[in-house]
Amino acid sequence: MHTPEEPKNNPIVLIGVFALIISCVLGLGLVTQLDTGQRISGRPVAAAQVPAQAKTTEQPRPRAVQRLGDHPLMTSPVRLEGVTCTLPPFGLSDAELSAYYAAGVSCLDKAWGPALTRGNLPFGPPSLDASPDLKESPCGAAPSETEAVAYYCGRNKTIYMPTGRLRDNGGGDRPATHLATLAHEYGHHVQALSGLLRAADSKIIEAGEGTPAGLEMSRRIELQANCFAGVFLTAVSGSIGADLAQQAADDFQYAVEEPAEKNAHGNPRNQAQWASYGFTSGVTTACNTYTASADAVG
Repeated sequence: MHTPEEPKNNPIVLIGVFALIISCVLGLGLVTQLDTGQRISGRPVAAAQVPAQAKTTEQPRPRAVQRLGDHPLMTSPVRLEGVTCTLPPFGLSDAELSAYYAAGVSCLDKAWGPALTRGNLPFGPPSLDASPDLKESPCGAAPSETEAVAYYCGRNKTIYMPTGRLRDNGGGDRPATHLATLAHEYGHHVQALSGLLRAADSKIIEAGEGTPAGLEMSRRIELQANCFAGVFLTAVSGSIGADLAQQAADDFQYAVEEPAEKNAHGNPRNQAQWASYGFTSGVTTACNTYTASADAVG
């Protein structure tokens, strides 16, 4: 059977093809005019990513912590490492006492510095004023002889150890007493560096310096300084001699009894007790006077 042949170059077919091409071109033009700001659903695949820069971990800078009972020194036991200290021969002249105090401060620096650094607390040595007479300081007028034989000023971080007053009205010819006084004042320096002193002072200002609450907080500061002195003395007992260290730790029992309305340091029994806590334990957590009962700091 013969099949009829398809007609070639039919005009109708050509017109249809041409119309189809025109439609495709117009369609592509409309696509390019779509709103490119319109959000398109879907998930990006195989997108190029810029590698994140490596993060460097920096050791946090040492800083003081203004807390009391929950201060790091009170919650984590810190023990001072044994250090080698050389104290000069003890003498009663102004020059001999000044040299004794300077050597004692150097020893205290060597003991306390590494301990505070390990706890990420700031450290710097205090200044020492060992003039014959007690001077006033940025903290105010010097205390009278009935109030104190030595003192510490946190504003200029200076320990005032007047050789004349300490010789005549303080330690006399007992080197252990002079060492105990110096270690106590340095305890205030530790409080200032760590933030304890500022936190306690704010409580005193809030309560009123001469009020019962203000005096109690003052006693907590002073008794903690006794305890810090004990922590130091037991750490250096192998260097300065066990007898001298023990005598200095025991010396706080001879503190002057203050009247109740002016009791800013604690009675002799409590003064000796807190020094003993530090000396027998050798750790700072034994010195948490801020969580102790009122009787323990009376």
